[in-house]
Formats: sequence, structure tokens, C-alpha cells
Amino acid sequence: MHPLKKKLVTAAAAVGAAGLVLAGGPAVAASASTAPGNGGHHGQEYIRGFLRGPTAVSSAPIVPLRLSGVVNARGSINLGGNSSVADIPTFKGTLAVEHGNPSPPPQINHRTCRATDTIRTWTRVLGSQSSGVFRGARGHGRATAVFSYILPRLNNGKCDLNAKPEPHRALILFYAHGSLQLRHHHDHQ
Repeated sequence: MHPLKKKLVTAAAAVGAAGLVLAGGPAVAASASTAPGNGGHHGQEYIRGFLRGPTAVSSAPIVPLRLSGVVNARGSINLGGNSSVADIPTFKGTLAVEHGNPSPPPQINHRTCRATDTIRTWTRVLGSQSSGVFRGARGHGRATAVFSYILPRLNNGKCDLNAKPEPHRALILFYAHGSLQLRHHHDHQ
């Protein structure tokens, strides 16, 4: 398999690992409401993250995240590996999420030599594998991760599809959203 394709497929599986709670689009704070009858807290949860530079091309990039909506917190996700479950540790607990593992082909702009891999996947909260305020939670949604790299040029001016990406011009963008229902009412804000 072509080295760039292999790296981006690994990253796609990882995003599958990143797949989180939730669908692409800028995060917008959502108001949470109390679920009738069970003391739970539910509403929309938004997750966004950004990573730039050499760590974005590592085999296991850790993307810092901001969660907002039902639970407002900062966390991170490790995009390495090919598991269909991703953990998002935060100071309020760890959110475990099952996700798809799509591996779309990267898009290459031959004028700029920028390779971009956009991964979109479904997600489902695994409350039994989560901890803290997320223990027993339920929910589902969509996630989108964008991996973008600049490839070096060959002597003939073409993009070198077999070379390692330029680390200082690499970036990862992550957006997710979906429903989140917490089992117990706590101070989530």
C-alpha cells in the first residue's frame, strides 16, 4: 500500500477511533434540559478539536478537545490505533464512544501538494464503559475529522506521493455533535 495512503488509512481508523459522540460542523453551545421522571440531564453535546504541527503526523496524535452542551469540559482523544471504541478523558470523567471505521481515499491538490483526508462516521455513547458524569450515559451522533498534510515535490515538480508529509504544515480538525443523556443529575456545567 502507498505510504501516504497507509498513513491516512491508519489515521482514518484512528478517527474512527476519534469518532466520538457526535457530526461535522462548528461547535455551538446548546442548552441542556432535565429529562422528565429520571433526574437525568439531556440535550445536544458538541465536541471540537484542533492539532497542528509535527504531532499531527505522529502515529498516535492526541487532539485536545472542548466539549460543550450537556457537559462543558476540556479533554483529549488519541487518534492512534484501529479500535472501534474511543475514550475521551476529561476532568469530569471519561466518555467512551463506539464508532464506524471508514477509510475514504485522500484528496490531493496537485497544484499545492496538499493531501486531505476527510472522515465522517456515526457514533454511539457506551455508558457502561464510561466513567464520572458519563457513567450510564446514552446518546448517538456523527463525527468528522479532517487530516491535512503538505507533500514534498519531486525534482520534476510533481507531488511525491511516497514521501512523508511535511510535519510543520500538518493539521487535524475534529468536529462532532449528537444527543447525550446522562444517567444522574450532577453539576455538569
